[in-house]
Amino acid sequence: MRIQRLRLLTKELEKLQAFYTRILELPLLESSKDAFTVSVGASCLTFELTEHADEVPFYHFAFDIPENKMDEAIIWLRSKAVALNLLPNHSYKAYFHTWDATSIYFDDPAGNIVEFIARHSLNNEIDISFTSSTFVNISEIGLVVNDVTRTKTLMKNNLGLDGYKDSDPSFAAVGDEDGLLIVSAPKRVWLGSEKKAAVFRTEVTIEGTDKGTGTIDLDPYPYKIIVN
Repeated sequence: MRIQRLRLLTKELEKLQAFYTRILELPLLESSKDAFTVSVGASCLTFELTEHADEVPFYHFAFDIPENKMDEAIIWLRSKAVALNLLPNHSYKAYFHTWDATSIYFDDPAGNIVEFIARHSLNNEIDISFTSSTFVNISEIGLVVNDVTRTKTLMKNNLGLDGYKDSDPSFAAVGDEDGLLIVSAPKRVWLGSEKKAAVFRTEVTIEGTDKGTGTIDLDPYPYKIIVN
């Protein structure tokens, strides 16, 4: 599964546009008073201004980077004064043995928990310097639901997506190494932060699956999955 486009809400549109275009140096594809879109490797990331004054949306999502560039990515972020989040292992890096992947985390100006993940089994190493132009894609988005197991089954039946690696009643990853929907129970703390998972409107466009194309709404949640 590959994530082609991710559309999220924010209360800090101007700050986010400045951060993603000037600090992370992502190409700006579209911009208006209500939204902007940047390119993240093979994916597009859109933020829209929330219509609710009392809503402060935040999300967890991940960018894949080349599997041999994590140390360079850390140096690159620090050169831009982006502070990495310290993890429970008292390190800024986490290695997940089951996934054979290394991750780092940081917050953007709207409080989104952004992850850089190097999936070592993808064999996508490069021999050029790490920059934003070497981002691979958006590879994960968190979706918060009351019943993780039921939602995992719905995604299998409606999208043809299997569970990936380990899961439990409060957490499941659905998809594969190229793209994952991270299904979390409410109030579960997102790794790389102290924030408890919460529901905010999310639209994710993925490439076609065995179930064909179309649009799926994960009622009663404000989530839309578009299959191209």
